[in-house]
Amino acid sequence: MDTAPELPYDQRPANRDLGHLQGEYGWPFVGKTLAMFQDPQSLFGHYYEKYGPVSRISITGNKCVLLLHPDHVQRVLMDREKNFSTKMGWQSVMADFFQGGLVMRDYDEHRLHRGIMQSSFKPPAMREYATKIQAIVETTVARWADQDSILFYEEMKRLLLDIAFDVFCWVEDSERTVPKINRAFTDMMEGALGIVRFDVPGFQYHRGLEGRRYLKAFFMDLVDKKRASDDQDVFAHFCREKTEDGEYYADEDIADHMVFLMLAAHDTTTSASTMAAYYLSNETALQDELAAEVRAWPDELSFETVFHSVNPLIGVFYETIRMHPPVPLLLRRTIRESEIGGVRVPADTMVCIPSNYIHRLPDWWNDPDSFDPSRFSEEVAEHRKHNFMWIPFGGGAHKCIGMHFARMLFLLTFRELIGKYRIEYVEDGYFPAKLQHFPFTRPLDGLPVRLVPR
Repeated sequence: MDTAPELPYDQRPANRDLGHLQGEYGWPFVGKTLAMFQDPQSLFGHYYEKYGPVSRISITGNKCVLLLHPDHVQRVLMDREKNFSTKMGWQSVMADFFQGGLVMRDYDEHRLHRGIMQSSFKPPAMREYATKIQAIVETTVARWADQDSILFYEEMKRLLLDIAFDVFCWVEDSERTVPKINRAFTDMMEGALGIVRFDVPGFQYHRGLEGRRYLKAFFMDLVDKKRASDDQDVFAHFCREKTEDGEYYADEDIADHMVFLMLAAHDTTTSASTMAAYYLSNETALQDELAAEVRAWPDELSFETVFHSVNPLIGVFYETIRMHPPVPLLLRRTIRESEIGGVRVPADTMVCIPSNYIHRLPDWWNDPDSFDPSRFSEEVAEHRKHNFMWIPFGGGAHKCIGMHFARMLFLLTFRELIGKYRIEYVEDGYFPAKLQHFPFTRPLDGLPVRLVPR
C-alpha cells in the first residue's frame, strides 16, 4: 500500500503523548504555567526532587519533556545530531512575534542569517559602540542623580533604548519616536505570554501583535532611506548587505531581524541591570568595594577589561544573570525519536530547559539561592564545574549573538553608577521585594531607588 511522503519536520504537529514519562501535567489547558509564573524555583524544584532530571510537564500550552541536568542541556544546545529544532521549539510561543528572526531559523538558514549580523559585533564595531555608549551613560546617570528618586527599571529601559537607537538604528526626532517604540516592545513581550491567543481587541495577545506590526512597519518604512544613506549604524549595514548573488536582502527579512535585535539589545539587559541594582542596593559594603575598584580604572577601558577579564563588577553581572537569566526558558522540539537520560523521547516532542533552575541546581551550586558574585572569581570559578551549568546566553549555534554587547553595556553603565554614587532603596525594609519572573525578571514596583553622591 502506498503511503504519502513524510511531512517536513516544520510542518508536522507536535507530539503530545508523553504518558510513559514520570511527571504531572497540572490543570487542563494552562497546565503548570501559572505556577511557573508565580514561583518557578519551587515548581521546578518539586519536579527535580520528585521525578529527577527527566520528566513531563505542561507549560505555555505545550506538553514538554523537562530536562534538569547539565549533561542533557549540553546535548540539546550543542545539537550535534541536528535533532533539536529551535524554530519548532519557539513556534507555538513566539512565531507570531519573531517570525523571520534568528530564533525562528534552523541549521543552514540560521547560519546564513547569523552571518549577516555577525559583523555588527566584531571588535572594531564594538570599540566604536563603547565610545557612544559611555557618552550617553554619563549624561543619563547625571540626570538620574538630579532627581529625588527614580524607578530604576523604567529609567534603565529608556537608557538602553536610547543606546540601541544610537548604535543600531539612528533616527531623526528620537524624542517623539522612542516612547512609541518602547510601548510597542513592552506590548509585544507581554502579548507573547498571553494564555488566551485571539487577535481580537481587548486581549493581551492582540496588543502584542499590534506592537509587532507597528515595529515591523517602522523598520520597513526606513529600509530604502537607510540603504541610500551614509549612516554607520547596524540597520544601515543590514540594508546595504548583499547575498552571494549580489542582491540586497529582502526588506521584510531586514525588518524581522531589526525587531529581534532591538528587543535583545534593550529588554533583556534592562532586566539584568535592574536586578543587579536590586541586589547591590542591599549590599552597601559590596558597592563600596566596587567603587574603589572602578575608580582606579583608566577613563578608556582596555578591550580585555570590557570583554574578557572577570573583574569584580563583571562578577556582579554574571551572578545576576545566574539568578535571573535573561531568557528563563529554552525551548526546542525533536525532529526524530531519541533517548535522553535513558528515557525515550518521540519525534516532534517539545523539550524544555529552565535555565533559571539549572542555574540553581542544588547538586551543582553552593548555596544557590544566595547572591554571591565571588563564585565567578578566578579563584572560585564555581561555574566551571560543567560547561552547561551556567547558560544565560544559551549555547551552541544559537548562543546569544549579543552577549558581549550586553556585557559591555552593563560594565559601562555600572562603572558610572557605582563609581560616582551609592544606590539606595527609597523605602527602608524594601528587600526582599515581590518579583515578576516572566517575560523578564524585575521588582513588581519597578525598583524605586535614589542615587547618593560619593
